Formats: sequence, C-alpha cells, structure tokens
Amino acid sequence: MLDAVISQNSVLRERLDSLVRGFRRVRGEPEPGPIDVVVTMGEINDRHGTGPLLKRIMKGRRNVFSIRARDDWGFQDFGAWNAKISQEGFARPDCFLNVLRVLSGWRVETVLCVPYLPDDLITSIVLKESFGAKLCGYVMDDQNVSASHVPDALMREFLGKCSLRLATHPELQRAYQRKFGLPFFLLPAVVPDALMATEPVEYLEASGERRGALLGSFWDQLWFDRLCAELSRCQCRIDWYGNNRSPWVKFPPDVLAKAGITAQGLVPEEVLAMELRRYPFVIVPVGMLDQEDGNKGVAALSLPGRILFAAATSRTPILIVGSEDTCGARFVKHFGIGEVVPYDASRIAAAMDRFSEPCVQETMRRNAGKLAAFSDAGVVEWLAASMEQGRTVDTRFEDAFAGYATERG
Repeated sequence: MLDAVISQNSVLRERLDSLVRGFRRVRGEPEPGPIDVVVTMGEINDRHGTGPLLKRIMKGRRNVFSIRARDDWGFQDFGAWNAKISQEGFARPDCFLNVLRVLSGWRVETVLCVPYLPDDLITSIVLKESFGAKLCGYVMDDQNVSASHVPDALMREFLGKCSLRLATHPELQRAYQRKFGLPFFLLPAVVPDALMATEPVEYLEASGERRGALLGSFWDQLWFDRLCAELSRCQCRIDWYGNNRSPWVKFPPDVLAKAGITAQGLVPEEVLAMELRRYPFVIVPVGMLDQEDGNKGVAALSLPGRILFAAATSRTPILIVGSEDTCGARFVKHFGIGEVVPYDASRIAAAMDRFSEPCVQETMRRNAGKLAAFSDAGVVEWLAASMEQGRTVDTRFEDAFAGYATERG
C-alpha cells in the first residue's frame, strides 16, 4: 500500500526529497545541470563486456552519473560522477531514501538501466518516479526468462515504466516480447567504427601447427574446464585475450599450460583488433545447454559481443565451441563467418584444420565484410534521440538481422 502511495503521490515524494536535502551527496561535487544516469550491477570498466559497450554508446555525453549495486572489479572509470547504492533487504520506501540521499536536488533527465540484479530495477524505478526521468531498459543478458534472478513482478513493473526497451539481439528481443507483451527494439553490441576492417584482410598461410586465439572472459567455470580438457588433446597453441583475473572463475596455470593456452590478458581494443588478424581462427566458448550447464540463462539467451568485435575488426573466422542452439552459434551460421562444434577434441581439431584451407578463409572473411551495420558510427546520437522519442528513430539494426532465425529450425 505504501509503495503505491510513494510511486503515485508527488507531494509525498517532495517531502521525502526535503527530508534528505541535508544529507551529503557526492563529496566535493557542485550542483549540476540535467544529468543522465546509468544504472548497472557493478563497476563500469574494461574488465567485462558491459563496460566497453556502455562507454561506446554513451561516448561524449558529459553529465553522466553512474550508479552500481555492488563492487566486483575494484575500480570504476566511467561517468562524471558515480556511487554505489545497494537496495538489497530494504523496503520500497527506504529504497527511495537510499537514492534521494545521493541525488536529492539534482536534475535527472534520463535513466539507462542494464538490468542484472533486482537492485538495478528498483533504483531505476525510484529515479523515474522521483525525478520524472525517461527510463530506458537495455537487456544485455537474460536474468528472468531462462534465468530467475529477477522476479517476474519486478521485471514487469520495471518494463512497464520504460519508455524505451532495448535488447542486444533477436533471441533476447523475442523472448522478452513474448513473455511481457511489450515492444523491444534492437541495439547490438556495436563495434568501434574506427576499428572496423573496411578492406579485405589477407590471410597468412598456416605454419603447419594448430594455432588460434581465444577471445573474451569466462562467466562459468564449467565452460573453462570443458574447453581446457578438450584443447589439451588437440595439440594446439592458443593465445587467450581476455580477463584472466575473474572473481568467479579459477584459471589454474597448470591447466592452461596443458591446454596449450597462453594468457595474454586484457589489451587495448585497437591493439586487439590488429592482433586478431594474425590468426586463422578465434575460439569463443559457449554453453552446451545440458544438465551439467550451471548457467543456462547466460548460455541460452546471450550473444557474446566479442563475436561481433572479432569478425568486424579482423574478419577472422569464428569457432564457436558449445551448443548449436546458442545465440552465438546462430549468429555465426547466419552470417557465414565460422563454424560450431561441441566440446569434443576430435571435432575441434578437425575444425581447426579446415580453417587452414585458403578457400574457407576467403569465404568467411568475405562474409565478415558484410557486418558494417554493427558499427558504432552515430549510435550515441541514435540512442539519445530514441530515448527522447520512446522508440528507435530508424530500423538499422532490425534490418541488419533480416531473415535471422531465433530458434532451432
């Protein structure tokens, strides 16, 4: 009952705002003009995929206040201001107070929320109700349809308050539209335009050994364990470009060595784009969607942005290791830029050998040249205008996925 009163009664909201005006907000910061708020689960940085993508689509927007629910990575390098606001265990009225203690007196114009935790949705709802801000929900990974990290009632409330709803790829778009009966639009994990391979990338002939790159970060221990177990029987040499300091997954040095994997760590995107051109293939592991898979929500409805990055910047063929029914597998097959094999050493090795064939390289690299629509050129303005309008200002990304099958068969 009180929740409904707070969300609808502007007089009560003004009293709450007045109550917390005396609280310290963000130390040393002056009263700003209109601000754009970005709400995420953790810190925004380059150690995980959400960070670089948010930086890309918000680039150049000066008055950005970043709010996170928790600290996972140790540092934040995005936004003019940032704060941690945890809503776990608080009743809704106290959630309003938690936000207003930080932002009382500021002018919030827009809110962009990437929903992972219930905290993210609650904070975004509070911001919309307290400041009358336009709210955009940008679903990058499923936390409700295949997973159950966000309750249905809260997700429905959040989506209903959004004036714009975005998803990174068609499977996610369709799943959320089907469940909640609300329109979603596409904003994929766009690639830096300056790094796009606009000319054919010459393939360097194979040296006789199985050699490739492994790209991205592991979000599930099982994926890492399975991949290493199979690669250890493939007689290959793999350079891994990704975060090998995860707070959730362990990467024992002896296991990496046995699998033939050398961890190169995180490198700047402009360096990575050039490095990937030296390899005949890029490995991207995904889930198998079987009974052992402990993170089916991520596995079933996520499209790793590193697939788009690798294909668009280097045109290097992609080897998806995992289920054919994952989003990554469908993307690679639809655009003809790679192959999909299960966690099986013989099939992985056979695919590596096929990638050494010049005709295979030529075909897949030519197909990768058709991914120009996934450039981030103009996307900052596109997003700002779409948030203002309440729907996307054009269909550039829907058109890019024309004819795309979102389910098996």
